[in-house]
Amino acid sequence: MTDEGRGPEPGQDGPEDAGEPERAPRKATEAALGESIFPHTDTFYSGPELNRGVPADPAFIRVLSRIEIALGVALFALIVFGTMYQVLGRYFPSVGWVGAGEVALMSMIAMTFITTGYLVGRNGHIVLEIFDEMLAGTRLFVALRVISAVIMVATSLALAYEAFVKIETEWGRLSAAMHLPVGVLYLFALVGFLSAAIHSGFKIPYANRPERKLDIGEMEG
Repeated sequence: MTDEGRGPEPGQDGPEDAGEPERAPRKATEAALGESIFPHTDTFYSGPELNRGVPADPAFIRVLSRIEIALGVALFALIVFGTMYQVLGRYFPSVGWVGAGEVALMSMIAMTFITTGYLVGRNGHIVLEIFDEMLAGTRLFVALRVISAVIMVATSLALAYEAFVKIETEWGRLSAAMHLPVGVLYLFALVGFLSAAIHSGFKIPYANRPERKLDIGEMEG
């Protein structure tokens, strides 16, 4: 007699129960995420169409962004070089160079400044979105974005002015290892904050449209 018409033996899982062991961890994970205090964050990888419907940047903004990305990548490479050279010097003291750490440190500071505008233009900076969800879909939300952009423009211009002042006052002070003028760092700050003001100002006439989000794929390209 064949077993085709028989049901599962006692203690065995039927077809409906076969997936239960796999679904249990998934349900536990979803429950844990549901209790998390951190909300879901969209990125280029979790939302490839994140910037659909966003108005295209003008040519000037696109060129400025490409320059900022190129400089940021070059400075990041200098950070890696300086750090790895320090590690190499620990194992081979004969090739050690005291300026390696300074190269990494100054490049990190310069990269932070030079990418300010790019991040501000794509909401890659730190923001406090307190009223955004409450006002979403209303005219007050558009007014909120305009006010935020105006404040960002004013803040960026104030920081750019301070950087301009510091260039002159800090130019005569040299770094300890490579004897580079410290004022060079404030050149990067001046360019970065001016770029942030430009990117923020560009948001004002498009406050009623979807806002551009940080696209990691654009940075890789």
